[in-house]
Amino acid sequence: MATRGIGKQELVGGKDVVPSNAGYYDHIYSRSLVRDQRWNVGDRFILPDGREFRYAKSNGECASGQACDFDQTGVQAYANASVAAAIGDTEVTVGAGTHSAIAKDDLRGAYFISWPAALKDQFRGVVGNDASAENAAITVYLDGPLTEALTTSTGCEIYENPYASVVTGSNAALGKAGVPAVYIAAADTYFWVQTRGPRFVAPQSTVIANEGVGVMFRHDGSLEALATAIGGTVPDADGTQYAGHRMIGSYAGNGPLVNLTG
Repeated sequence: MATRGIGKQELVGGKDVVPSNAGYYDHIYSRSLVRDQRWNVGDRFILPDGREFRYAKSNGECASGQACDFDQTGVQAYANASVAAAIGDTEVTVGAGTHSAIAKDDLRGAYFISWPAALKDQFRGVVGNDASAENAAITVYLDGPLTEALTTSTGCEIYENPYASVVTGSNAALGKAGVPAVYIAAADTYFWVQTRGPRFVAPQSTVIANEGVGVMFRHDGSLEALATAIGGTVPDADGTQYAGHRMIGSYAGNGPLVNLTG
């Protein structure tokens, strides 16, 4: 059952002893159609060696050797607040727009922005929401108070939790969420994606020599040499999102082991 709340981050240290039939971090390599009650989508888990992971939900197949896409388009496009809100309020209602039905607190980890006046935009995290019927107004609860009042002519937008819908795709125009810790076969599966630290990621043949030390994500989440990705005036399958740099090996052999930089 979803509840309101802020995102969780857990930083762990090493252990000296674990059961002989258990791993140190078993949950990172789990996958389930049921959300682990210890975690909410978007929560972060950090290991002592610098690897960082985010809890995510799939919208289709996610390959475990390539980065997956953020494929959200936004919950509520630009619309006016339907109820005035005062300075200090943490509850905001945005007018009706085109969207699917939204369950209570399904937007935990989402984001809200409003433009009450020039140079005074207000960006906040969303800690929960009321249930909303299809195309109805949406009431969200913010992670901090408004510092500017909203009127019924104030423009607002609501974005989903980015990690609530990720999928392996083929679109260089979409940002990459991270590399899945395990293979995911279908939609609506909860799992962890790695965003930082050492990881093997499928390389293109350009990921060699000095021009391939720095790498960028391609449309399918594989790696392209930085020099190749930025060499074209109009890139085709190459994106412009920096992935990280090689630590060990290359396309030519034994790797590459890449340090993802988030």
